[in-house]
Amino acid sequence: MKRLRVFLRPYEFLLSEVPRLHADFLSFTIDTSLLLGGHWWGPTKGVRHGVAGDKASPLDLSDPRLRAYAKALSPAMLRIGGTEADRMCYRMGKNPVAIAGNQATPSPQSVQASLQSQESRDDGKGLSHEFVLRKGLWKRLHDFITDAGYSLLFTLSAGPADRNAEGAWLEENARRLITWSLRKKYPVAAWELGNEVNAFPFIHGIKSRVFGKRYAEDFERLGSMVRGLDPEADLVGPCSAVWPGIGEPNPLIRTLCSSPAAMYLDAVSWHWYPQQSSFGRVATRRANEGNMLNARRLNEVSRRTARVDSSRALAATRRPSGKPPENWVTETAHALYGGEPGLSDTFVSTLWWLDELGLLASLGVSKVFRQALVGARYGLLDGNSMDPRPDYFASFLWKRLMGRQVLTLPPKNPAGSKLRIYAHADKAGQTASRTILAINTSRKSTFILGTEGTAAKNHMDRYLLQGDGSFASRTLLVNGIRAGADLVFGWGKKNTRTKYRVAAGPGKIPDDESPAKTQVGLDIDLPPLSALFLRFE
Repeated sequence: MKRLRVFLRPYEFLLSEVPRLHADFLSFTIDTSLLLGGHWWGPTKGVRHGVAGDKASPLDLSDPRLRAYAKALSPAMLRIGGTEADRMCYRMGKNPVAIAGNQATPSPQSVQASLQSQESRDDGKGLSHEFVLRKGLWKRLHDFITDAGYSLLFTLSAGPADRNAEGAWLEENARRLITWSLRKKYPVAAWELGNEVNAFPFIHGIKSRVFGKRYAEDFERLGSMVRGLDPEADLVGPCSAVWPGIGEPNPLIRTLCSSPAAMYLDAVSWHWYPQQSSFGRVATRRANEGNMLNARRLNEVSRRTARVDSSRALAATRRPSGKPPENWVTETAHALYGGEPGLSDTFVSTLWWLDELGLLASLGVSKVFRQALVGARYGLLDGNSMDPRPDYFASFLWKRLMGRQVLTLPPKNPAGSKLRIYAHADKAGQTASRTILAINTSRKSTFILGTEGTAAKNHMDRYLLQGDGSFASRTLLVNGIRAGADLVFGWGKKNTRTKYRVAAGPGKIPDDESPAKTQVGLDIDLPPLSALFLRFE
């Protein structure tokens, strides 16, 4: 086994030109299907009309473990979206709500007739509304968000049931939800128009295709309405599916950004799954254990981000601020179609996940939404037990350790493509705490990380992440100790730090009796297929 030495000088890393990260840079999703009890990824393979064959029970938002683990990841934005977001009618009560502007308030009879027509039986293709969002669930969702310390991004239905015979989006359904929420003081931080609208031909049929020009007109209609009703809310779109190898089929992003609708566009949203699980028939890259250890495949998200950024630049001239809209990845996970069992729900996913967070932060992406907070194989929490998976602990450590100021690393990595390094500071200035994230994707080489310069004089904490017995382990080791709830809920406590051996030692994990922090200038081993947070204070 090879042993390669690399020296780190984190206090010589310069501040990146990337803007300071939002506190909710790392955010999360709960899929509409799971929220409502729709078609969700269970044990049955196969996809029909864009959704899984299994049906789930509605998520219990009052579950105390779900709430506790969600709160530990705050601050964050929670996205409610997914394929069945485009098959939903919003029914907030029988009484009509007043509409802003000069339009008359509809009569109760007309509202009831409209709702009845929209709640027609599902045709299997999303051409009618299959689900109804009612005020009781809307209230429970906001209670959950408030308790967790989250804000809300909500995906509005833009599916065939909300379009006229010419294919234009109809705003009445969305208007009901927005105006009722404002009246009842249920805040929504951002509204997103449709879920993967560019994939409608594959989900709803070829006749349901929405071209770029049409979507831009739809978004302009939404923008005009929301700016008049709730000018503080952000507007997000087009929520395009971007696939590995082929990019954005039926592209919408560039057309939207170059259209008059860009004046309303606060963030460009898109979805990125670097591979596809065996639960769906269509694939450009099937998930396997080694796919995401390849540097070129890890870096593909950089190329996709660059294409989105080139479109964002077009929107700058149309926006009142003169600045481009933000770049939001509103869904991402290890593998499409609910994740691959034995991979996406194990430590195999964790190295990819931490690398993607580091890479997207360095590229200036403003928000990254992990699909999903709970459920299926790619959920951070197991949908039945609410037990945290390895990616949950990795996300928690990212939140606690990686500062919001991105640092620029030297242009050449002396260790080659198998060692991937990212660095952040809590704030600008040489005295601010700094954290290095190092990821070893090699199966054969151990990297010996040494600190030099100012870093060697500072206190250092270490969090070495490995699979528990195997790369495809469903449990995570932190400095050789199996991660548990106490790592999360006992964070910062002396006994927690002692148990997990946080203090660094000379080339080995220190004994339990080691002090909480120690002066360093030491060599730290980074074994094959592992990740390491080094925190300098």
